[in-house]
Amino acid sequence: MTEQSQPASSPRARLIFDPQELQYNFGVQHPMDPGRLRAMVDLLGSSELWDANNPQTRLDLRPATLDELGLIHDPAYLAAVQQLSVPAAPTMSPEELEQRRTLEQRYGFGDSDTPAVPNMHEVSAVIAGGSLVALSAVMGLPEGGIFASEEERPLHVFHPQGGLHHAWSDRASGFCVYNDAAVAIAHVLQASEAKILYIDFDAHHGDGVQRAFYDDPRVMTISIHETGRYLFPGSGDVLEMGNGSGRGYSVNVPLEPFTEDDSYIETMDPLLSQLVTAFAPDVIVTEHGCDTHAWDPLTHLSLTMRGITAQIKLAHRLAHTYCSGRWVALGGGGYALYSVVPRAWSILWAEMSGQKVPERLPEDWLERWRPLWEAAVEREKLGQQIMGKELSPQEFPTTFQDRPELFPPQPRRWDINYANRQTVGQVRHFLIPSSIRQAFPLARRHSPLSDLFDLLHLNRSDTPSRIHTLQTERGPVILRDFSPPSLVERLRADKGLCSFARVPEREHQLLLDIARSPDCALTIAHTPSGVIVGQVTIAPADEWWNGVDNLYEVAIEVSSDWRGLNIAKELLTFSLELEAKEDMIFFAIGLSWHWDAEGLGISTFRYRELIKHLFSTQGFVEYSTTEPNVSMELANVLVARIGDRVDQRVSRQFLNHLIRSSGFNTFP
Repeated sequence: MTEQSQPASSPRARLIFDPQELQYNFGVQHPMDPGRLRAMVDLLGSSELWDANNPQTRLDLRPATLDELGLIHDPAYLAAVQQLSVPAAPTMSPEELEQRRTLEQRYGFGDSDTPAVPNMHEVSAVIAGGSLVALSAVMGLPEGGIFASEEERPLHVFHPQGGLHHAWSDRASGFCVYNDAAVAIAHVLQASEAKILYIDFDAHHGDGVQRAFYDDPRVMTISIHETGRYLFPGSGDVLEMGNGSGRGYSVNVPLEPFTEDDSYIETMDPLLSQLVTAFAPDVIVTEHGCDTHAWDPLTHLSLTMRGITAQIKLAHRLAHTYCSGRWVALGGGGYALYSVVPRAWSILWAEMSGQKVPERLPEDWLERWRPLWEAAVEREKLGQQIMGKELSPQEFPTTFQDRPELFPPQPRRWDINYANRQTVGQVRHFLIPSSIRQAFPLARRHSPLSDLFDLLHLNRSDTPSRIHTLQTERGPVILRDFSPPSLVERLRADKGLCSFARVPEREHQLLLDIARSPDCALTIAHTPSGVIVGQVTIAPADEWWNGVDNLYEVAIEVSSDWRGLNIAKELLTFSLELEAKEDMIFFAIGLSWHWDAEGLGISTFRYRELIKHLFSTQGFVEYSTTEPNVSMELANVLVARIGDRVDQRVSRQFLNHLIRSSGFNTFP
């Protein structure tokens, strides 16, 4: 979006930390060492960023109950965790020990990643309770605590020990016993009508949270992670997009190994804004695993604190732009225990609480923690070598931000950046509605539409464009093509115009951004009183169609409150009265998960026929295609119109593209 709210300078922020959480410990030599949390809390105190004794910045937790854990986890799994939390007695018979080993294997505790340890149920319930309290507090639920006034209720809560995102409903996985994020989200869903956005920045795919809400349209999960081709848990492909009514609400952005800051920021920033615009959440939950850092011994990504800081600031901005500031941040992964984790999560807390991070780390903190780093660094270097990294720090960092000279450019930088852009193109094509894509264009392309737009709108003002008045049973409706931004600014969207951005105000902002785009033709239908009741957008086809000349996608929407008045047909006809249309190929895609078939009381297949009939009035015909979105559901449809003056070579390009593989072979 072009206009965004800025985070408040002094937001209401709380941090959750309880010494009990330090008992989440799988033993000596295990990568998830609680020392990282001790070091972070100590750094916050030494830097005067957080006072554990100040009730104005602290939020107390309590353990999650079995009923709350049961919102996500199966009863048999909960019983097994409780049973395995009791150490094996020396008097156990061989048969009993074998039964215990069988139980461990069945429920995910049979390897060194997530071994069964004493009291793991109790401490895992404490961690899950912390995240539940955090999200409940931000959402104003009783479980979040009692506050003297609404102004004292926190907008931001940070729970660094949270973020155990790999746990499944029926098994432990990847150092995670209970999925605290999923439990907290499920609790809020049970208690409210909220829509919740979960963004996972960990280097490992957030598979457990995705699985928990894979068919639930009330939760959008976004995971930006290293590709599972080389890294645990091996999942998180772009095509994992949700199931049933949750189709389109699971988003995965798998990044190439050795991705650096610039490519990461280029990938993350515009894509998240588009996705959040489409979903319109009430609250954002983020997981900030800092194993994305170049010094982390368990992953291949190569970020520095610059990339991690950009990620944190973006999450903050999104919360204030779309959710009135409601934001819960969780910790997650991060296995450079003393050189990365304390700095990254201190920067996160400083951002949430509106404080400036000092340039240098406190000397007393360095004196306490440098010896522990020196004791652990050889083990970290071994992990980095296994991961193909050669960036081990030669000395303990003394500043919050990294020194750029310590991170030489990756030799395959161009290839890595190119591959990540390909991934962004796929995500945009598969998961972002056309109208939102046009409001966030990647690059300008020269086209006949650009020429027409530039001719009509040299100064982006109310220069000539065609106007037609349509008489309806509800009164006159004004149609206007190539609508200039100055006109769209003065109008407002009807409350039933919300198919793409969910909220009329954001739909209006989308239309304004489209009107400002030199590559798009925006035709609107509005009442004399200034209410937009319909729109048609014509814009260059997205990245999936690269290689086809003069190809344009048409998207149409009419307010649900203005249907049955022949507006759609008249609006489409008016928008396509272009001198250059015979030189162009137009296509439109109908996806059943965007249709309000239920509101009309018809089946998706009947809705499909209505779309075909509408576009057939303008010479569009249906084409079979392997385009991934269309081929995903039988009711989906692609219709197209090939202009009379389109060169046969271009026609063949288009027809061949319809049945090609789903890969993105080229990218601008």
